[in-house]
This record gives sequence, structure tokens and C-alpha cells, in this order.
Amino acid sequence: MRRPPRTAVTLIWIGLALALSACAGQQAASRTVELATLNDSGVTGGAVLTDLGDGTTRVAVAVDPAGHPDMPAHIHPGTCANLVPQPTYPLQNVIGGQSETVVEASLDELFAGEQALNLHFSSDDFGTYTACADLN
Repeated sequence: MRRPPRTAVTLIWIGLALALSACAGQQAASRTVELATLNDSGVTGGAVLTDLGDGTTRVAVAVDPAGHPDMPAHIHPGTCANLVPQPTYPLQNVIGGQSETVVEASLDELFAGEQALNLHFSSDDFGTYTACADLN
């Protein structure tokens, strides 16, 4: 299968960020993070975190999955360089490069300390990370 160019994937997730921000209304605050590729996975893209105003945040992930059709995703304590294995917030698996989850935390809470959003290789291989972004 031929992958789209990296520029196209970046434009797609930036477009997703703008669309989600528009849908959430002008009052909603959001932050966009770029996921760093890990372990030569080829996974590239990002996530848009949008405060829903009621103590919850929508986390929308959009990536080029680079041949990884179903990647578990979580927000973990720590940083990408020093990740705590037990996740704080489970996210919907990234299937076909897309995922959307509402977590029980405000945007400010998610960015208040050391936390990282990461993607795993598969449900059978949680120990190998394909991409990660520090929430700071």
C-alpha cells in the first residue's frame, strides 16, 4: 500500500484541528501536539485536545499509521523519554490513523504536569511505542 506524502498527512491533521475547533465553538480552547515517530515505526501526525468546558477534554488523534492498522493509545504520567507504564487516561485505539476520545480532565489538567500521549505498536505489543508527544 502506498502511503501519502508526509506533507499531506500534516495538512490533514492541521485541517482536523481547525475543523474540531470550529465545531466546538469559539469559547472552546484547544491545543495541538505533534507526535514524534518512535522505534522507526513511520507513524507521523498529531493530536488536537479540545476543552469541552465541563471538566472534560476531547482528544482527537490523526496520523499516517504507516502500516499499523490498530494502535492502542493512552495518556501516561511522565514524558516520552521517561514514561510511566500505567496510563492515566486510556484513549480509543487509533484505527486507520484516526481516534477520538473524551477524557475526564480539563485541558489545563492535562497540560499542568508531566504527561505524554503515546501510541503502542498493537494490542499484542504494548511494550513497543510507535509515536509520542509530551503534553507541555
